[in-house]
Amino acid sequence: MVKIRSGGDVKPFDPYPYQIELVELMLERSVCVVKSRQLGISETITCFMLWRACLNPGYLGLVFSKTQQDSGLIARRMKRMIASLGLKTATENLSDIEILGCGRILFRNSKPDSARGIESVVDVFLDELAFLETGKEVYDALAPAMQMVGAKARVFAVSTPNGRSGFYWDLLTSGNGNHDVELTCNRVSKGEGEPFQYWVDDGGWGKVLIHWKAHPIYGSDEHFLEKVHEKQKLSWTTIEQEYNLNFQESETAVFDVTLIQAGAIGELEEYRDKSAVYYCGLDTSTTGADYCVLTVLKEKDGKYSLVQMYRKRQQTSEYHIYQIKEVLDIFKPRITAIETTGGTGTIYLEQLSRQLPNLNFEGVRTTGDSKPAMISNLQLTLERRILIYPPNSPLIEELLSFRRDGRKMQAASGKHDDIIMSTAFSLSVSPINRKPSTNILGG
Repeated sequence: MVKIRSGGDVKPFDPYPYQIELVELMLERSVCVVKSRQLGISETITCFMLWRACLNPGYLGLVFSKTQQDSGLIARRMKRMIASLGLKTATENLSDIEILGCGRILFRNSKPDSARGIESVVDVFLDELAFLETGKEVYDALAPAMQMVGAKARVFAVSTPNGRSGFYWDLLTSGNGNHDVELTCNRVSKGEGEPFQYWVDDGGWGKVLIHWKAHPIYGSDEHFLEKVHEKQKLSWTTIEQEYNLNFQESETAVFDVTLIQAGAIGELEEYRDKSAVYYCGLDTSTTGADYCVLTVLKEKDGKYSLVQMYRKRQQTSEYHIYQIKEVLDIFKPRITAIETTGGTGTIYLEQLSRQLPNLNFEGVRTTGDSKPAMISNLQLTLERRILIYPPNSPLIEELLSFRRDGRKMQAASGKHDDIIMSTAFSLSVSPINRKPSTNILGG
């Protein structure tokens, strides 16, 4: 009955078999779902919650996402569904949607305080739970409100994999008897098991596995992942985790040693090549132990070369800005990306924009979402063998010591990642970061 955005169009929500099976299971019990990306699971669950709200004026549902912006995106989907039914809401508030004559659904971020003071919750949707660092606190805060509803209460804990630790991992892997979640995921990704399957654990929860091969369109294309790799510019490491249900170790090296060695064939350049285009990234610092780093990437024939770098620490911002200006004057980059997280970079952005009015500058922010995306972008250039740097570049040491530690990606203890981030900023404003549009169902 509702209409959704799918395949670049707005059309009636005609669910796939695995979506129907998931709904039938949610009618019976709470579920913990491990899934591939872009299978429309968020769309399915929000539609299910809307249906429940339409049937019960006393219904109260909760959607928790990592940030309020993420919750807002799901709320907008809900609003489109409501409008397609010809229903009206009491307010335009995206954090609190009350349907006239029907139930109410709240959209919150992952702060534990967001879950307090709420009564008689019927359904709770924990979206991308593996990435909610406060997932356990949110769940504990909600427990009293769900107990008031009793057996009718449902929890929908959903996520793509993100390591072998945390509340989501514990919830997914506990009480499963002979079912080994990770082993099952590995078998399915190799084509050795059903791409949609579930079982009921010892506590009565439904444990659900949904692989991209369950999707009638994606699953019929043997080159689907290759197309994702090319169109969405994702590294194979990211694809394995987010599409092939690969649970990474809690602490692993992010960059492959062989690929790092293969890229160490470039050389520094003193002058601008007029037939090339340049992109720069600036990772700023204060007078502490971190380096202030400007990297200059030369783009020519679809290849990227680290041809110059400014790297100093324990200097004043005035000193850094003067030296950086000298480099930018020589190479005249098309765009220079400057990190503005924390405020320090804003000074550099303002000063350099004023001193070099003929050049383009762009502020970038590193967050829990943007940093992994930028690192994945850097991984992609190494995998495609289109990024090179000098054999003695300090970038090499940083790449080798960069680690994934649980949900964080950072330099190993005592090491630095300033050049990595500066290079990632450069790539973020380069053509490699321009993704073509795709006709893939969201969720």
